[in-house]
Order: sequence, then structure tokens, then C-alpha cells
Amino acid sequence: MKHFPDPQPVTERLSRALRDLSAVERWAAHTGTGGPDGPVVDEGWQGPRFGVATESCDGMHEVVGITWSAPAGGGPCGEPAEADRVVLHSSVRALLDLAEHESGPAHTVVVLTARGPRVLSCRLGGTTVTVTGAGTD
Repeated sequence: MKHFPDPQPVTERLSRALRDLSAVERWAAHTGTGGPDGPVVDEGWQGPRFGVATESCDGMHEVVGITWSAPAGGGPCGEPAEADRVVLHSSVRALLDLAEHESGPAHTVVVLTARGPRVLSCRLGGTTVTVTGAGTD
């Protein structure tokens, strides 16, 4: 039987990782648009959503599956292109590293927006944390 870390530390680490990643995403949104004082149009979370399943062992994260769902009001988006797969792999692995996730399964939802990937939520060992910071068991 696998032993998962206590939910509270997982929730705290994952919430911190999502906040850190969101800060990087906000910074990246300003890059190339004239800086923080320049005009920035927030395109929100529009784009295809992908669920990325991983299995981690000794801090090494292996992507074991990617599922997709169409954006609201859109049709199926099909399999992600190779470049999108690389972005999905990199984004999820970076989040898991930031969350100090060492072993066990994880499921992360990533939206590929026009400005790049945005992590919507992540589930580690029975705890789900979203960009709003809500953790549930």
C-alpha cells in the first residue's frame, strides 16, 4: 500500500507552488507588451484544456497520459501537437518540482492559452488545489 504525505503539508506545498507559478505566468504575460505599465489584455483561461497524469518516483516525474477537453463552446481539439506536448510535460514537471512532490501519482489540468500554458489545478494524493487556492480531500 502506498503511503501519501499528510494532506495539510501537501496542500500548503501545492498552494505555494501554484502561487509561484501564477506569479511567473503573470510576469510572462507582461513580457513583450511594454512591461507592467504597458497595455496587457488578459485573455483569461481560453484554449484547450489538457489533463496530464504523472507518476513520480524519487523526484522524477514521468508523464503517463494526456487527455483533452474542448474549450467552452468549442469542438474537440484532438491530440496535442508535439510542441504542445513538450510544453505540457515541462509545465507539469516544473509545478511538481516546485511542490516538492517526490513520489506517487498526480493529475494536473493545464490550459494552453494564446499567451502560453496556465495551470488550472493539480491533484496529489487525494488533495486537489486550484489556482484559487482551495484544497479538498
